[in-house]
Amino acid sequence: MRTIAEHIRISGTFLRRRDLLRAGFGDGPIRAALATKQIFRVRHGWYSVPEVVDAAAEAVRVGGRLTGRAALAAAGIPVPYVRDGVIDLEVPANACRLRRPGDRRERLQRADRVRVHWTGVQGSTLLGSRWSVGVDDALLFVLAHEPREVAVACCDAVMRHAGWSWARLRAVFERAPARARRWRDLVVRDADSFGETYVRLWFGDEGIPFEPQAFVDGAGRFDGRISPNVYVEVDGGQHDELWNAGPSSFENDREKDAAAARQGKRVLRWSYRMILANWPACLAAARQARADDLELVTRRARHPVPRARARGPGAAARSPRFRKRRRSDAVPLSKRHSPP
Repeated sequence: MRTIAEHIRISGTFLRRRDLLRAGFGDGPIRAALATKQIFRVRHGWYSVPEVVDAAAEAVRVGGRLTGRAALAAAGIPVPYVRDGVIDLEVPANACRLRRPGDRRERLQRADRVRVHWTGVQGSTLLGSRWSVGVDDALLFVLAHEPREVAVACCDAVMRHAGWSWARLRAVFERAPARARRWRDLVVRDADSFGETYVRLWFGDEGIPFEPQAFVDGAGRFDGRISPNVYVEVDGGQHDELWNAGPSSFENDREKDAAAARQGKRVLRWSYRMILANWPACLAAARQARADDLELVTRRARHPVPRARARGPGAAARSPRFRKRRRSDAVPLSKRHSPP
């Protein structure tokens, strides 16, 4: 017979006491599982397992379901992080006794990092093990409540990391508010991170073309290209040499930059902090780099570099620089044709 913890995992991560009793587990085994920390009490009458996602446990403890960015993140989709850690919860119109996300014994307070959104649906939102809205509804919430950059970044993420089809995305946009429907044309499938999406949108606002996921032979892919020889990379924490949450890409990034430089390419590498805290400085650097590159490309088109001449015995004599001028070249034209 499986344990209470195994039954909760199989049955949807969160179960009520009456569900456990119905499955054949008595109060004694429930208390024993609590004492040995195989399970824990989320709120009165609700139990879960220790490895549950924190945001999910907080949603159940409050008395609602995750929605928006929190729901997408809980589904394993990388989305723009929330600086203040606020999570959005959907609760029914008749919900009551909402609890604090960190304490099931106290009522929810205004200072708690939770935004409650009341729906017109009557009844409990915690039926069964449903602690989060679906991905489609979560994305619809983002389109309705988040700014353009966040909304488009979440759309890019579901396309790339969740494998959505364009038809599924279009169906969500058709349900979105009018202000968000025009953002559908800004979504791409191959954006690798929300930082890349942000700079792509901001470059577009400035009239600077941005080619996402540009490839350089021998170097690999870069987040984008803004001119023939200028590329952009936006780095998250994993690109830092002190990153300790997994393998760091710090050395590989430098090798990519060096490989690109050997081919006459220039890479502008920024961190998330830089683009969020000081975008004007990043934009100024990009404008200058792009202007310099376009000028260089134009000059090379007008004055192509001559092919190298073969060197060997007598090369200096064959060179136009050292060839002796002919007499006709040395005599002025006026004297050459003047009468004697």
